[in-house]
Amino acid sequence: MSIRDSNPYELKTKEDKGYFYEEKPNDYLTSDEFISYLNKKKILIDRADNLPRFANNNNIGMAKLKREGRDGSTPTIYKIPSDSKINEILEIMKNNNNSLLGRKILKQKKEKILEIFDNAPSAAEYQKKIDAAVGKEEKSKIRNEKNKECLTKTTIAKKVEEILDVSCNRKLVKSVLETKRSSKLEKLNKIVNAED
Repeated sequence: MSIRDSNPYELKTKEDKGYFYEEKPNDYLTSDEFISYLNKKKILIDRADNLPRFANNNNIGMAKLKREGRDGSTPTIYKIPSDSKINEILEIMKNNNNSLLGRKILKQKKEKILEIFDNAPSAAEYQKKIDAAVGKEEKSKIRNEKNKECLTKTTIAKKVEEILDVSCNRKLVKSVLETKRSSKLEKLNKIVNAED
């Protein structure tokens, strides 16, 4: 049975002056205060036991605070990050599907992909018009309209990126549509340059 490391981030404690505080400095927050602060800044954290790893991964200062009484572990306090650091963390978390914020945004991306796809005109319907058209000029006109109005997986991904201001790729679009709209994939535009 391995012994749990009570100071895995090697925070300096009692013997190292300046890193062990008798009282919490004004620019530091307790675990509960730090979670509340992060949540207000739209960085979703739900468990205090994840905070040291989160702070370490994002280069946020930590220190130990003298505990009251003999029981329990020495509390960790967290330095309040700058606004630019908060924005940097938000950008990273938005595109990380393992974070709470990332999972929330992934759900929004999937919903937006379906909404955009459902509201798009059908490439199959345009193809019927092209097949029924007489003459190259008429066919070309309808084909150009089809390519302008109908969507591909890539154009759907770009629209999601613009609307939600997060990264999205055609691989996610393909996965969502094959799972949720497999019987309607003919709506997607497959651009063919050959003349009919």
